[in-house]
Amino acid sequence: ILGFGLEGKSTLNFLLSNNFAFNKLSVLDMKDQPALQELGISNETGKHYLDHLDQFDVIFKSAGVPYSSELLPYKEKILTQMQFFFNTYQGKVITVTASKGKSTMTSLIFSILKNAGYKVKLVGNIGNPVLEEINFDEELDFVVCELSSYMLERLEKKNYISVLGNIFPEHMDRHGGFEKYAQAKLNILKGSDFNIVLQKTAEDYELTKSYTNIETYGIGGKTSRDHGYFLHNTQELFPTADKLLLGNHNIQNISAAIAVCLKIGVPINTIHDTIKSFTGLPHRLQFVGEVQGISFYDDAISTTPESTLEALKTFGKKVGTLFLGGTDRGYDFKLLMQKVQEYGIQNLVFFPPSGEKMAKLIPNFKGKILHTDEMQAAVDFAFQYTEPGQICLLSTASPSYSIRKNFEEKGRLFQEAINSFKA
Repeated sequence: ILGFGLEGKSTLNFLLSNNFAFNKLSVLDMKDQPALQELGISNETGKHYLDHLDQFDVIFKSAGVPYSSELLPYKEKILTQMQFFFNTYQGKVITVTASKGKSTMTSLIFSILKNAGYKVKLVGNIGNPVLEEINFDEELDFVVCELSSYMLERLEKKNYISVLGNIFPEHMDRHGGFEKYAQAKLNILKGSDFNIVLQKTAEDYELTKSYTNIETYGIGGKTSRDHGYFLHNTQELFPTADKLLLGNHNIQNISAAIAVCLKIGVPINTIHDTIKSFTGLPHRLQFVGEVQGISFYDDAISTTPESTLEALKTFGKKVGTLFLGGTDRGYDFKLLMQKVQEYGIQNLVFFPPSGEKMAKLIPNFKGKILHTDEMQAAVDFAFQYTEPGQICLLSTASPSYSIRKNFEEKGRLFQEAINSFKA
């Protein structure tokens, strides 16, 4: 078992609880694993943990472990949880990926199918590892599976429906550039009976030249919106106002879910009712509350300039304070900072190190600026300078690995700091 985080632990549990036979079972990880030693399970740890790969017939790799040069000689031996799942599972699987919006699309498709009375499981990059969730003896109508670019690398599958949303630069440090990242995303289309693809993505990559089983959604697609209605084949379905999700990007996410569920044959009234009540996921333009006349929104999931631009489009000139910055992945922030000034945002919080890079792009900014890595200090600043009636938005256009564990921790700290003022 290569990598012993959440996925690696679930792999070990799966192998032990299903009585797999092996001469030797070992865990390889950078970090020491004293608990394994107590259980009598062999483990190799430390900076040379990859030196022992030649001892094994099967290498169960966690998705978070990159395909480094050390792994190349053993690529025929490498298996992932997701590959094992697709090799073994015989039922209908709906897979979903996008640079941003994949969790919302996956959750909404799952919710609609569940409300339609189908027996369905939600797995993949959202929630628990797939081998922790799936009982291969259980009969299901559908499995809805969110796939990250890490999971899609080298994945070979056959499945029912695949959904491909937007593709823009992300995880380039892991994949070695945008082209390899995009190819990992496009891999979702291979082996699917039907592919449902964002119209812009289909155009950008000329996908209809390579695939005959593509149906598009979004502006110009088969499932879209116009004149205030969701449309399918130009037929008006229901008003776009009948939703709780904020933002134009969520119009696209909803359109994708509609396309999938209509393909399956879900009644339109079930689709409509689910969308009307679907509140979305935490840290995605989540309304935290109004305190001292200031509306606080947690968009911690937005870790690229493109996703933060979508958040700003949602609120327009209502944003008084914006939190930006975090880990520097080499993104181009010029357009984002131009829009920050066009929207007239008066107060900016910059988290290092990418926040410093952004600040240099607006040397003549006349508003208030705070450079900090402390969330409490940032929220204190927001309460001091945000005008009543305005919005304070956490949407950092950068991940936060340099100062926080993940985007969930970033959002939690933001909400806790706000709630301390409520108290």
